[in-house]
Amino acid sequence: MLYENLEVSGSLRSDRVINRPPRGTRANRPSSPRSGSLYLETSSSGSSYLMLYTGVSNIDDGWERIAAQETQPTAFRYRQVINYSYLAGGYKDSSPWRNVHKTVNLIDQTTHIGELLDFPASYTSGACSKTIFFVWSVNENGAFKGPDTIDGTRTSAINMMTDTNYTHQTKFNTGIARSDVATMQKETEFAYLISGGSTTIEKFNLSNESYVSGFGVSSINDSAGGAAFFDESFGYAWTSGAAIKFNFSNETPSSSTQWGAHQQQKGISSKVGKGYCGNEGSYNGGYNLRRWSNSNDTNIGNVSKPHPNCGEENFTLGQDWQYMLGNYDGAQNNVSWKFWYATDVGSTSITGLNPGVNAGTSSGHCGWRQ
Repeated sequence: MLYENLEVSGSLRSDRVINRPPRGTRANRPSSPRSGSLYLETSSSGSSYLMLYTGVSNIDDGWERIAAQETQPTAFRYRQVINYSYLAGGYKDSSPWRNVHKTVNLIDQTTHIGELLDFPASYTSGACSKTIFFVWSVNENGAFKGPDTIDGTRTSAINMMTDTNYTHQTKFNTGIARSDVATMQKETEFAYLISGGSTTIEKFNLSNESYVSGFGVSSINDSAGGAAFFDESFGYAWTSGAAIKFNFSNETPSSSTQWGAHQQQKGISSKVGKGYCGNEGSYNGGYNLRRWSNSNDTNIGNVSKPHPNCGEENFTLGQDWQYMLGNYDGAQNNVSWKFWYATDVGSTSITGLNPGVNAGTSSGHCGWRQ
């Protein structure tokens, strides 16, 4: 019996071998392979690896090294099963918050767990490891930060396992002061900051909790911020006038179609092969979501927002559903929704879901954990 996760090194002798897989460099891979095709790929060092074509476009253009299957990989959707969501910061009527809310996904209930940020955060973004939720560019002077306010580099953090402030360290801080930054997140490993007054993409290592100095990739920018969604292998970011697709494997951006209408029409990520963003509007005025297929970057049609006329939303990533926890619809508010990925419909009538300690919460940021 031949197992698909078996890699043979050295010499192999077999009788009656009629066919052998094609051989060559990466650049010469078969142009139109069929699912299950094999290819013996050679590198410049002289090494060779047996590759299997699976057709999954987000994994090395559909090719997978058989040696990488020594242990059955856990699918992206289940590598982290999300059970809790967090909302940090936001603002109401030019008053920014230090508050953090926690949602128990199983029961759709949100509670206030304290003023856990070091400083208030408005028009902000962030990223989360398996345990720590980082929030970029908090307002060290305590003043309101608008969408085009270039603020400091300080990062605040929350321990999601103990629901307490995570003691600040200098290594958390970013290198560039920004306005309303967007974040593309590669699972719980890395985060990439984009736009917000700078054309440089910055990198944050979520594993060792450190800003990666010296990493600088030129990309799009808008002084009033950016927006993004992401999947397993790519980040998708935009401003009101430009957009990119960011390849996590080689950390390279490329110009792309305009994913969303405006940077204040925020992005929704999923683990089911779809990304969402506002189809129209700006700070509010969004009535529909564009749906994008992550497998081929195709717009698969619009769906109605469960809450109309909104923008500046705080979106979570989820398993079978995701949440919006506060938005702006002409006023900063706590209206929230639960949105099911499978059916692309949602509801704002979930008792106990809305954050409640402040009169409104928009332009904060959400994190999540298992």
